[in-house]
Amino acid sequence: MLCVSWKERQTNAMVYGRLIRASDKIAQRRMRLAGHLARHEEILAHQLLLWEPLHGHRRRGRPHLTYVDVLKSDTGLDDSKEMNKLMLDRQIWRRTIAARTLKPP
Repeated sequence: MLCVSWKERQTNAMVYGRLIRASDKIAQRRMRLAGHLARHEEILAHQLLLWEPLHGHRRRGRPHLTYVDVLKSDTGLDDSKEMNKLMLDRQIWRRTIAARTLKPP
């Protein structure tokens, strides 16, 4: 796969330096799916994509991560409405995804 023999003396940075990290690839696909769902209003998931409950409260302890929380951490944005505006413009959203995946480790 990587054409590296076990006899060669190479560091992990040299071997894995050219590969995209798995967490970056997962975040990229998650962001691409979110952009797709945001642009298609006929899909039911469009309404649920950025839904946050307005009533009630979370239980004691560490809060569970929601899809919106994970998207906010992926994009680095704090406001879901701003994120939705970015998702509706396909070119800007693609640049946002590319900036996320090209970020150094």
